[in-house]
Parts: sequence; C-alpha cells; structure tokens
Amino acid sequence: MDERRRRRVAIIWTAFAFVMGYVTISDGVTVGVSDVLGLVAVVLGLGLAYVYYANPGGMLDFGEGEA
Repeated sequence: MDERRRRRVAIIWTAFAFVMGYVTISDGVTVGVSDVLGLVAVVLGLGLAYVYYANPGGMLDFGEGEA
C-alpha cells in the first residue's frame, strides 16, 4: 500500500474517531454501556489511524518488497 493511500486512510480513521468522540460526549458523560462502547470505538479508530499512518515494521506492505 503506497504512502499516499495510507495517509488518506489514516485521516479517515482520525475523523471517525473525532466524530465518535463528539457523539459520545455531546449528550453528557454517564457511566453506561453506550459511553463505554463509544470510547472503545474512539480508541480503536485512533489505533487504526496510527497503524495506517506509521506502518510499524512494514505491516501493511503484505510482502511486496520480498523477492
């Protein structure tokens, strides 16, 4: 996966995380299942954005560089 596409997907995941964060805390924070699931979605979205942006250890190359 080329760098331009990875960065574009990272921006999409970051936007998803911000939207989910806004939706989660916009109606007030109560300790409920919906808030916990919203925060989990935010954390997973930010984690995926990091993986796509940083590509640690060539994880997203899928063996393209191997001969």
